[in-house]
Amino acid sequence: MKRVFLPRHFLASGLLLLSLAALYIYFEAQRLKQEFLRQTEEKATALAKAMEASVRNAIVGNSVLEDLIRQRLVDNARLIDQLLVSRYVDQSLLNEISAMNRLQKIDILDEQGRPLDLAALPTAIAEKKAKEETIQRQRPTIRYAWGKRWRLPTEKAGEALADPPPGVKDKEFWKGSAFGVAVGARSFPGIIAVHANSDYLLNFEKEIGVQTQIENLGRHSDSEFIAFLDGNLKIVAHTDRRRIGEQEKEPLVLRAKVDGQLFSQVVESREGKRYFEVVKPVALDEFNLGFIKFGLSLGSMEIAWHNSLRAIVILSLAILSAGILGMAAIFHNQHLHLQEVKALEIEVLHRERLSALGNMAATVAHEIRNPLNSISMGLQRLKVEFQPADDHEDYSHLTELMLGEVSRLNSIVEQFLSLTRPVELKREVFPLPAVLKELAALQESDASRSEVRIQVITAPNLPPINADPSHLTQVLLNLMLNGLQAMPDGGTLTLEAKILNDNFRIAVSDTGSGIAPENQERIFEPYFTTKVKGTGLGLAISRRIIEAHGGSLTVTSKVGQGSRFEISLPINGTEV
Repeated sequence: MKRVFLPRHFLASGLLLLSLAALYIYFEAQRLKQEFLRQTEEKATALAKAMEASVRNAIVGNSVLEDLIRQRLVDNARLIDQLLVSRYVDQSLLNEISAMNRLQKIDILDEQGRPLDLAALPTAIAEKKAKEETIQRQRPTIRYAWGKRWRLPTEKAGEALADPPPGVKDKEFWKGSAFGVAVGARSFPGIIAVHANSDYLLNFEKEIGVQTQIENLGRHSDSEFIAFLDGNLKIVAHTDRRRIGEQEKEPLVLRAKVDGQLFSQVVESREGKRYFEVVKPVALDEFNLGFIKFGLSLGSMEIAWHNSLRAIVILSLAILSAGILGMAAIFHNQHLHLQEVKALEIEVLHRERLSALGNMAATVAHEIRNPLNSISMGLQRLKVEFQPADDHEDYSHLTELMLGEVSRLNSIVEQFLSLTRPVELKREVFPLPAVLKELAALQESDASRSEVRIQVITAPNLPPINADPSHLTQVLLNLMLNGLQAMPDGGTLTLEAKILNDNFRIAVSDTGSGIAPENQERIFEPYFTTKVKGTGLGLAISRRIIEAHGGSLTVTSKVGQGSRFEISLPINGTEV
């Protein structure tokens, strides 16, 4: 198996691309996170302004409502004061007036805030009337209220009702009443206390109250909580009603109180949930009414961020993969180009070496060939003209042996010379299967002696081949001879022919001992051989003949399994 080595430059380029992609993902993730936070901050600021306007309107509405209810209660007290002068008033009449005006109750009190007996009321009215006739000047009227929750900073000092006098305040007659007024009576020396109906107030508060506004905002916005704090940082309204009345001590709220500005921060709850917290003062004509505090959920932002980050990672990986594939293609093409250059360099060196060896071989062969001819002629004359008296057979055998060796030396000289001469092709068009079958029949006797079976496999409808039949036969015989010599103990020699990629593919395969991996690249070199009596020229000459045809000769072999020599020749005599 061929070992694959990745070039160092390719690995370095891949690591550089990976580093750039990682840096891009990191900085783009940070940029997206900051962008989402900025959008969340803008959303929170806009939401804070909307909440401020809503809560401010609710506070103003509640304050106006309380003022209207207070004035209505004062008017009811004045009406009762006038009724006391004109007619007798008992408890049933007071109850009837309370029901008609949706009041909780009406109390008639003395000047100390104690309940006054209605039966003694006419006497008290008469006594006061007598005193007013005697004393020209009337005492100032007492008027105070309780239960007012929303007082605007813009209210004038005269509009606010005074607290009850200490003597009256101790009686606490307003306990159990959510809202009411106490007015000094003009008809008798005492107080008329009018208590508003709590259900009536509660209905108004449900419709326009700050708590209602906070709860509505909490339901319709992407918020974790919303709270309204008064000027002393006490929670007045909250989406979680259990927190109403708590004192807020968070540093962000304290900063907002000191600086009077909007502040925000990202907070992580005890449950590990992150939200964007905002604290904004609620102002009316430059007067501070309190503070809006709310937490905006970051869940949707984080989901959007993760989705965007996932898309960025996928896109970066796709670009990285495309870049790596592109670099791999570039490096692969460069590697192929370098291999072609290296192969050409090897081919040039090979040809230069062959040329040098050919020149040397031509010189040596020329010097050897003439003496060989003389020796051959002398041996032939000795064999014919000089016959010994004794040992005639031994003499004849010796001369035949010497002539055979001379012939073998002459054949080697011819092979040397063939390396120096260019291959002259005499192309013909002939059927290739017939040639293969003839060669198989020719070598059948030698193969049977080695118990080797020869088989021929040709593709159907194989077109005729355009080649030099003599040279092609020489190459195939040489390959067959090598295959037979590789199977001294028997085996199978296969001749194949087919068309593949517009080329003739002719293969000679054996099941012999195989060729060692370190020798496979050298077997085509001149004079390299592993045989005892080999010259090392057969495969070199065979490759030279095939290359002269515009083809190639390659080998694949496994030790102990056999070898396969494959010839590739163009169909029309031109390499494809």
